[in-house]
Amino acid sequence: MAVQSDGPSPPRALTTPDTDRSDSNPPRVAGLWLSLIAAPATFGVAAPAIVLPKMADGYGLTLDVASWLVTIAALSIAVGTPLAGGLISKRGLRTALITSALLLVAGTVVVAAVPWLPAVLLGRSGQALGSTGLIAVAMNLAGTAGRMGLITSTIAACAAVGPLVGSLVTEWTSWLVVLLLPVVAALFVPPVLRHAPTAPADGSRFDGRGAVLLTALATALVVIPYFPLPAALCAVAAALLLALHIKTRPDGFVPVVLLRSPLFIGVSLLALLLATSFFRLLFVIPGQLSADAGWSEDAIGVGTTVSQVAGSVLAFVIAAIAIRMGRVPVAVVLAAAGVLAAVLTAVSASAIVVLAALAIALFAAAGGQGALMAFATDTVDSTKRPVAIGLFNLCYQLGGALGPALAAMSAAS
Repeated sequence: MAVQSDGPSPPRALTTPDTDRSDSNPPRVAGLWLSLIAAPATFGVAAPAIVLPKMADGYGLTLDVASWLVTIAALSIAVGTPLAGGLISKRGLRTALITSALLLVAGTVVVAAVPWLPAVLLGRSGQALGSTGLIAVAMNLAGTAGRMGLITSTIAACAAVGPLVGSLVTEWTSWLVVLLLPVVAALFVPPVLRHAPTAPADGSRFDGRGAVLLTALATALVVIPYFPLPAALCAVAAALLLALHIKTRPDGFVPVVLLRSPLFIGVSLLALLLATSFFRLLFVIPGQLSADAGWSEDAIGVGTTVSQVAGSVLAFVIAAIAIRMGRVPVAVVLAAAGVLAAVLTAVSASAIVVLAALAIALFAAAGGQGALMAFATDTVDSTKRPVAIGLFNLCYQLGGALGPALAAMSAAS
């Protein structure tokens, strides 16, 4: 593990006093508001899960084509993560917050008003990009590992109840309303906007080429599960071009100082592994409950929801005490939890055991996203912190793409 422990003393980057009102040290925003602008993003991917067949019928599509209503949102979230970090770095939190809210609202209006698949996909992408920007703003305003943990655990809890919410909303109103749920986050933007600093963190010239190359690499990596060979070739090409670009622009969109940091690379890779493990189990465990325990779809839905909510609570706990524990103990606990979850599902078919494994895996992944992000940005210069948060979250999002792909591969074999 490429992380070093320096004891339980508070990290330099995470000890901003509440009374500081400078742009370099943004004022504290209530953690609840930050969670409320970030968490509804998960409804864009999770809520349509159960009612996707009804959406397909409503649009007159086959189910595999309709699945792009979810896929395009997941892709846009992954691709938009580093872009949001770059926007915050170069234009400031206030501009990023306003831009993200406008994208979210505009995308929702398009989805609601234009029943034409290309337009709907464009609107869904706008929703996801806006939601991603709001998450990035929330993470940058969090300030402590505990508050980051509150945000990530709330996101995880909303993802857990998303399918149930989608089903209930469809039953009470319409399946179309399910596609509009992410816009709820826009209602909570004004309280955050009052505290969002206007000054950018980094006043250097924007690295457009680096942004394009990183976006291409992220897109190719996320698309690999759908188009393995061409996407892998594109990913290799994009990675090589990005590496060459970083040599000529070491302080650009992907700062070389982050790539040379064992701490940043170590915790980012650990977050990637934990996310991959969780999302793989998320797709494997329903099949196990159905085949081995004979559970109905309703029972599986309730069981996995309860399990994930429990994991979300544990994730908040680990993030809240992470600073007192120290980097290495936290990393060891999270890595051990990820391994334990995988082992439990491999050695036991008991419904209780596999649901416990799902809760443990979510605890490791969501807790890791909160606590490890705090450690990843601990020693990063304040001008690079928004980009560091964006790149770290990109690693987590890649795990969300790789996990289901590994589950599909194991099922096929």
